[in-house]
Amino acid sequence: MLENLGLMAVAGFCAKVVDEIAERRLAIRAIEPVILAVIYGLSMGWLASQTLLGPLLLALAVASLLSGKIDHPYHMVGAACFALIFISLPLLTFDPWWFALFLVSGLLDELDLGKPKSGVLAVFNQQRLWTPLAVVGAVVMLGAPILFLFAIVCFDIFYRFGGWIVELRYPQAGASPMPGKAKGRRKR
Repeated sequence: MLENLGLMAVAGFCAKVVDEIAERRLAIRAIEPVILAVIYGLSMGWLASQTLLGPLLLALAVASLLSGKIDHPYHMVGAACFALIFISLPLLTFDPWWFALFLVSGLLDELDLGKPKSGVLAVFNQQRLWTPLAVVGAVVMLGAPILFLFAIVCFDIFYRFGGWIVELRYPQAGASPMPGKAKGRRKR
């Protein structure tokens, strides 16, 4: 189980770094994000086909594809690696109900439901909490393996960590160097 969680952490970190490089158009050598995309694609593909995480990861991959989030060549490399591994290895487990639940939650995370400015819905959209909430519900109410919860927590923590690392290395104008700390006004 620990190797599965480690791969989820690596995949989350690599996915966020690639996402930040692509979205912010950072001027770095093209090979670096390609290597990271291959790592996250192969990791997620193996986890989706060879572990109990199949319904969760396949649903999230399909949600990303359907919502148009695979919109950069780097992400296409990651998606191709995911598909290659997923297609070439036999599927260990698949539950259509969990797949449907995680597909809907993944789409909710990716589509931003009308982009409200405030309230609970805005927090869920901004922080992408629909899938973690669905995972908690699946584990508590539907008897899904606890591995789902640990896996999504590992992925999310390292996904956010990857964003923080990119922000430290390539700070945006006006952004805080530390997560959760807003730049305040200087006292005169």
